[in-house]
Amino acid sequence: MEAIAVGVSSRKYARSLEPLPPTEVERAVSRSSVSRRFVALSTEFMRQWLWADVSAIGIVAILIDGITFRGHTILIALGVASDGLKHVLGLREGSTENATVAKALLADLVERGLPTDRPMLFVIDGGKGIHKAVIDVFGELAAIQRCQVHKKRNVLDHLPESMHSNVSHVL
Repeated sequence: MEAIAVGVSSRKYARSLEPLPPTEVERAVSRSSVSRRFVALSTEFMRQWLWADVSAIGIVAILIDGITFRGHTILIALGVASDGLKHVLGLREGSTENATVAKALLADLVERGLPTDRPMLFVIDGGKGIHKAVIDVFGELAAIQRCQVHKKRNVLDHLPESMHSNVSHVL
């Protein structure tokens, strides 16, 4: 698992291993065997991670953002604990950063132990879908902050290149 995660291709996996004693026989080092094993191990890792209890982490803030990868949007929730440590809490795939996908992500986190009975800070981009989902799940206990990086990026996208430096400085 570690070898593939750090960049050893399944094709070159056998070459990355130390030689075996003459009495031992190599097994499961073919490209397809390594690939199958990696898929099985990573599937189990993701299953455990996506079902892990988050109640004991002490989350005080959640950053939610989406990234688009090959036509798919992955919504990610990053939690900040009271000790300052960051924890990737979960993710959801959808076509956009819409309220349905965001609400499903938040509902999953609540089911896994994220408290809904105390105030929580949410840092989100300017999208209305994520905002609606946060309000739907956490109501008045949700303190929502617009991500300043997203705000700056959105403002600069509307301006000519010649103005970017001055406006960035002001922002």
